[in-house]
Amino acid sequence: MAKTKRSAKFDTSTARKKLARGKVHQEPLKDGQYLCYRKPESGAAGSWSARWRYEGQILQTKLGAADDHHASDGETILSYKEAQDKAKKWFQERTEQALEGEGITIQKGPYTVAQAVADYLREMKNKGRKSIATSESYAKTHIIPALGEIPLAKLNKRKLEDWLSSVAAKPRMKTGFGMSEATETWAKKPTEDQLRARKNTANRILSILKAALNLALRNTKVSSHRAWIHVAPFESVVKSRVRFLSQEEAQRLVNACPPDFKSLVQGALLTGARYSELARLQVRDYNATAGTILIAESKSGKSRQIVLTDEGRSLLDGLCAGKVADAAVFQRDTWKRTLRKDLGSSWGHSDAATFMEVSCKAAKVGSVRFHELRHTYASMLVNAGCPLVYVAAQLGHADTRMVEKHYGHLAPNALADAVRKLMPDLGLVKRPKVAGLKIKTGGAS
Repeated sequence: MAKTKRSAKFDTSTARKKLARGKVHQEPLKDGQYLCYRKPESGAAGSWSARWRYEGQILQTKLGAADDHHASDGETILSYKEAQDKAKKWFQERTEQALEGEGITIQKGPYTVAQAVADYLREMKNKGRKSIATSESYAKTHIIPALGEIPLAKLNKRKLEDWLSSVAAKPRMKTGFGMSEATETWAKKPTEDQLRARKNTANRILSILKAALNLALRNTKVSSHRAWIHVAPFESVVKSRVRFLSQEEAQRLVNACPPDFKSLVQGALLTGARYSELARLQVRDYNATAGTILIAESKSGKSRQIVLTDEGRSLLDGLCAGKVADAAVFQRDTWKRTLRKDLGSSWGHSDAATFMEVSCKAAKVGSVRFHELRHTYASMLVNAGCPLVYVAAQLGHADTRMVEKHYGHLAPNALADAVRKLMPDLGLVKRPKVAGLKIKTGGAS
């Protein structure tokens, strides 16, 4: 029990003798919670009770007789301290009953890493975060097995650093439909790039764990963040994606695609939308008048409008013509499905991989992932001199950091071209004739 609250009028039987008879006297223990002492008119021993003003109601219970004339026995006759402890226990029990009635689980025992991660994932799901599946997978594979049973109060920097190193040292585990167990994707001796990529993945998993622990701190499940605040991620392990298609390569790829996949590739190159966003796009999401498409569900959980070029509008006009409002804009009909027949003509999670491999080979553009079509769209905008803040808005980023990370190296050329094109000649400097220009290189004359 918590420390007993002192009370000049309740502490001793001698103090209670000074109280008025025939009345109920109370001492506040917490907001709305009181320990009450009733002193009878007759001079007999008083009695203890607990009273709680809860959501407009008054709840109360009898605790026992006071030790006014007889020594306390801890059950039927109670001292002030014993009455206070019994009242606090009753308040706690009623609080737990009320919370459980609202579907809130009451914490029993130490709060563990597994519980912190579960609470974090639940909050992500309630906020509609689209990256929940990835976070759940990382937690299930890397966080819970190694750290799940550890109480947050017993976490320390050394444990977390050892765990982070172990995550970076393990090969990536590949799972898929029909696989009985995960398989390692490394050879016996991993390459430097594989080691770098694994450290980068370990950093992302660490960020998920820290987010869960920080939520636990905000919810007062732990008193300090000293166990994880100084656990640093691996440095210099982020490698920006630099694979962009040229305009000529993009044309060759589109021409090499089968008809339904061709439309999807064109959609990616003309909108910069993610594969999942294109697969979910419905006819009602295209505003032909404004020349925009609505991405109702994005990775961040926020919606956005993508402005289309004239070429993009022509593509959407053709794809949406004659379709009902809830029909998918991009439909798959080249191959018949043997699995996930419930998807019908919609593009599934990994349908594009095989199409991309075959189409890239036919177009002779090397190995290109579907997501790199999004990078191609962004790189073309940057190269054309489009401000990075506008590129970020089209891609659905909250700010320009990701755009600068992946495409910032393209901006200097676009900046130089824009300055030279737009800045007028002020006539401040007389230009020398290049043919007769003599340059003094220095040295003795």
